Amino acid sequence: MEEILAKANELGLMIRGSEIYTRFAELSQKIDSNDEARVLLEEFIQKSNELSEKEKAGNPIEVHEKEEITVLSEKVAANDIIKEFIATQTYYYNLVIMVQKIINDPQGDPITESKIVKPGNPGKIITNF
Repeated sequence: MEEILAKANELGLMIRGSEIYTRFAELSQKIDSNDEARVLLEEFIQKSNELSEKEKAGNPIEVHEKEEITVLSEKVAANDIIKEFIATQTYYYNLVIMVQKIINDPQGDPITESKIVKPGNPGKIITNF
């Protein structure tokens, strides 16, 4: 079990060291420190969620609500920081989803704990993942 957790930690560190994660973290910080961008993004997300919930519940979306989301969408599209943030966030989340899919459905033969060898055990095969 410890070996599995160690490999999971290693994977987390690899992801954290990736270019996409680094850029995502940088852009998250930029959004947080830019009041205009942060508030606009929060309003857009809130309105999008409201309309999504309304639609799921089968309730009609009013004309003024469609106009509000259109105006917010245009403002978001005009803000370079938010556009890059959303694109980078999408790439990052897709990476996490792909990793989760591979964890759920790995390819190849299972590696039993007896095949996972700690360094310093002579005569054993060391598997590198």
